[in-house]
Amino acid sequence: MNAQPDDEKIKSILKQYFDRLSILTTQVPTQVRELLLPGYMLHKKFKSIVYIDDNGKAGFEIRRERASRISIKVRRTRKQVEEEIFGISGINAAFVVNGRYTELWRLVFTHKNFTKRLGNQLPKDATILVLADEMVPIKVGNEAEVKVIDCEVHWILGKQRYVKYIPFAWIFGNISVLMEIDPVSHAESDFYFALFNSLYEIITDGYRRIADEKAKREAFEMYMKLITKIEEEVRSVIYITEADEQVFQNLLTRYKFFLWPGAESIESQPTLRGEIVRRPDFYIRTKEGKVIYVEIEPPAYKPFRGVRKSSRLREALNQVSDWKNILGDNKDVRYMIIIGLLEDLSEEEKSALEAFNEEQDNLVVVTWDYILGNIERVKAEVSKQFAGTASS
Repeated sequence: MNAQPDDEKIKSILKQYFDRLSILTTQVPTQVRELLLPGYMLHKKFKSIVYIDDNGKAGFEIRRERASRISIKVRRTRKQVEEEIFGISGINAAFVVNGRYTELWRLVFTHKNFTKRLGNQLPKDATILVLADEMVPIKVGNEAEVKVIDCEVHWILGKQRYVKYIPFAWIFGNISVLMEIDPVSHAESDFYFALFNSLYEIITDGYRRIADEKAKREAFEMYMKLITKIEEEVRSVIYITEADEQVFQNLLTRYKFFLWPGAESIESQPTLRGEIVRRPDFYIRTKEGKVIYVEIEPPAYKPFRGVRKSSRLREALNQVSDWKNILGDNKDVRYMIIIGLLEDLSEEEKSALEAFNEEQDNLVVVTWDYILGNIERVKAEVSKQFAGTASS
């Protein structure tokens, strides 16, 4: 069994995460917070537990919201952390997570016997995943972590009906992953992704609509101010900062929504295990079930110099080639490289980039203008919606 970590350090990291969330949520008007943010982000007071199993895996779970005080207990367990949190055991898993900053939202896990006998008791209008009896919802890789938000388990254990609501759980493949995370960075990434996903749902007439016109106007006004601030920050970093890749990795981790607006999930640095372990910068799963692995290079590097690939682009293409060797031929997998800025490219270099992309089947090379374009499109849609509420 792994050496016992310091319980107070574990509690401190988790409390820092929630303390940062409590500050970030002040950007959202009080009257629309519950409409735009998941419940766990709104409560400073809760009771929770950290499980650490014999394999060194760790899992944090909110057990009761709106408790009288913040209370985090640490408990060692012989059960696997996933079994402690979901209440069911099994060999296989519906989701195998190998990346960081992974999130699963509003899912209902159940199995065939439950749907046959008690299917009418499942939540309506929910994303329901029917698992085999020997399956568990999630298995987390040794270097990975995942957050489970507003999910439910509907199961039959023996002859008993088992139902559990999970407002928030955070599973770490190894206790060292928990001990080494930056809780502030995690809080910022989670907050902005949740907030802009709510915006996407409002705009596309999706899950949560704001019916009250006054609240809607306040929400769009908040989004306009926030996205303008984010756009200014991103432009400043992209155009002014000459730094290594980590600066831009951190930037996109914080505002990962703009990598693919409306994505089902976006992971930072997932693990691909072949003869050599590889870590793409990002993993995107679209709502249509497509998977995109992303490699980023700083905007100061050009993709082409004249008609020839730059050394930095060649390095990125070699990395993508390694990923393809690990993943094999899968028609649902795509690859993206983000490098350079259009304004730095000559007409010859722009033509070379366009010609290169036309030759590819499952790969695209884009400049950082792609991220800026996504921000501008979302901003334009917010402006349109905001103008509509103002005139109604």
